Order: sequence, then structure tokens, then C-alpha cells
Amino acid sequence: MGNINELCDDLLVKILLQIPTEEVVATSLLSRRWRSVWKLVPKLDFRDYSYKYHATSAAPSEFIDKFLERNTAPALETLHLNLYHLRDYSPESLEKWVNVAVARNVLDLNLLYCLHCRYPIRFPTSLYTHETLVVLRLRGTIVDDVPSKTSFRSLKTLSLRDMSFSCDGTVDRFLSCFPVLETLVVRRWIADNVKTYSICVPSLRSLDVEELVGGYADPRYDHGYVINTPRLKFLHMVDHFSGFCSLVNVPEELEAEIHLRFCDSDKLLGSLTSAKKLSLCLKPQMDSCLKGDFDQLVFLELCVMCSLDWLNVILKHSPKLRALRLSRTRHSCQNSRNVRTNWERPTCIPDCLTSSLETVEWIAYEGTEEEENVVKFLLENGNLCFKKRWRKAIYGKFSYEILRLGRGARG
Repeated sequence: MGNINELCDDLLVKILLQIPTEEVVATSLLSRRWRSVWKLVPKLDFRDYSYKYHATSAAPSEFIDKFLERNTAPALETLHLNLYHLRDYSPESLEKWVNVAVARNVLDLNLLYCLHCRYPIRFPTSLYTHETLVVLRLRGTIVDDVPSKTSFRSLKTLSLRDMSFSCDGTVDRFLSCFPVLETLVVRRWIADNVKTYSICVPSLRSLDVEELVGGYADPRYDHGYVINTPRLKFLHMVDHFSGFCSLVNVPEELEAEIHLRFCDSDKLLGSLTSAKKLSLCLKPQMDSCLKGDFDQLVFLELCVMCSLDWLNVILKHSPKLRALRLSRTRHSCQNSRNVRTNWERPTCIPDCLTSSLETVEWIAYEGTEEEENVVKFLLENGNLCFKKRWRKAIYGKFSYEILRLGRGARG
């Protein structure tokens, strides 16, 4: 077996890219062969909450400074700063590290700051002119002014967590800086100063939005979203207190997972009639009705804790539906109150039950009278039969029952 010291620098660098930066630097103590290899690694991934700081080691800011000063890789491809103890860093140091990364053509940049800090961390202005950045993840950053000229010509993935914007318009101007953006992740916090969060990104393919509030929160009907993404393929949205969500220019064959407590659910679903897959945790309004059919819908998942009332309506308007999943495991409704009414047997049989529906899966089936009535209706009126019933363990202690119906000869 050969000696690892005999490997070329390129192979050793590939190995070092797989371990934390602190351990990368520590390899310089192994032998003379390793003394300078760490300097060739084009990545700094620093998490101060896991940094082993003691009397004989460098302070966190000093460690970052020395790594950037001594690194001799042709480019610094990755800079990840996950900083929880912001009291250990000055604003000047944070700005300097970003400027170094920009000067060295960084491609993947994480600036993740603790939300509760003694001074605000503003978005680095030097980034606005960085043309080669591909991935940018931010947390705990303030954006209060967006220049008229920006150059994010290559950025395709953007994550915004616990951000603070000066006003609604700042969000719109900031997102307009990314002409080729394909993936956007938004994790909002309640004090972000934004009422209408407008996401107008023509190039966007994947959108993941969450705004969670513990327990049961009263709605803010003047807060919400306007989403205009004509090329979107995947939408995941969880919001516990916003009052509206407007979807504009919804593309065909969208795959959407939506968990909303408060909004005009009829209007929202009316915007999703071209969707291919839908997963809903969405309470219907009184006397809900839909205008138009779900002509492309082949998969539907409903939360039985709040959305079972949608079952009859959507089945009636989904002529191509092939798979139905019912579940009570959604976190959005665990602490909600008065989320739904009782399911009522429909007077008309939906066409999809006899023509296209192939499988029904019920996650966390409890066998209540209401659940048994739903299953009985599906079996009596669809080309379905009982297939399987089993329990699935989760976290080693808890379990839930799964019921599956499918096409086949009746017993």
C-alpha cells in the first residue's frame, strides 16, 4: 500500500476539501510534506460555535485573518462564515474578509450571522459588483439601500434567512439584481420591516419560503406575498400568519407544497389549476368553490387536519389525478384551533375515481368514524381495493399507521 505522502498536491487538496478548515490547517503539523499543502485549499469554512478556542490557539478573527493571508490557491472558490459570537468580530473585519473573497473571485459565499447581535451587519457593498459569484447565502443581514447598477450576472442560488429590509420596495429592488437566479430560499422573521414581500424573478425555477410562528398566532391581514415567477417548477411555502398570497403568471406543470393558515384559499387554488403536483395544508373558506379544472394534476396530498374539506372539490375538478395522499403529520396544524369542519359524502362521484386514480395512501391513519367514511366512499366508488396496512416507527419511540389502496382485483 502506498504512502499518502507520495500523492501529488492536487489529490491531497481534494482530500482536504472534505474536512473542516480547522482540521485542514492542523495537518501542517503532520510532517514537512504537509507543511504547506493546506495553503493550496481554495476553501474556508469557519463555524465559530465549533471552533476549539483555547489559550494556545488563535482567536477566531485571527484564525480567519491568517488563513486568508497565507492561502495561495489560484482562487478562493468557497468562503463560508457561520458566526454566532459576533462580539468577537469588528464590522471592519467582516467587510475586509468579504473584500478579499471578492478580489479572489469567490464562487460560493455564506455570510451567516447571529440574529441577536450588538450592532447591525449590513450587506457588503463590494458584493454588488461581483460578477462571478454563483451561490450566496445570507443570515442576519440588513439591506437598506440597493445601488442602481449591480453585476450579479452569474448568481443562480440565493438564500435569505432572518434578513431585515428597509421597506417593501427594497426587497423588490434587491431581487431584481439577480437576472439568472434559479433557486431562492427565504426564511423570514417577524421584524423584517416588510408587509408585501414581492418576489418577481422571471428566471426562477425553485422557490422555498417559510415564515413560522410558534403556537397559534393571530393573522396579519396586511402582510403577505406577491409571487410572479413565470418559469417556476417547484414551490414550497409555509406561512403561519400572513393574510394574503397572490400568485401571478403561474406556469404549467408546477409542483407546489403549500401550508398557509390565513389567506383567500379559493383565489390561491384558482391560481394553481395548471399545477402537476399539489401538497396542501390549507383551510377552505365557507362554501368554497373552484373556477376551472386541474387539467394537469396527477398527484394530490391533503392535510386531513385542515384541508380534508377540499377533497370533494378537488377530486371533482381533477380528471387526470393518479395518486392521492392524505396525511395528519403536517407541523403547520399541530397547534391550530378550529382548523376545519367535518367531511361530507359528496352527492356526485368524481370522474377520476373510475377513470384515472390508481393509488390512495393515508399517512397516520387512526380509523376514526370520519376517516372510515372517506375510505368506504373511495372503495365503493373507485376502481380501488385494500392493498396494505402497516405501522411505521419514527424517532425510535413513536409510530403511525399507513393505509394503502390501489387498483387490482377485489377480494
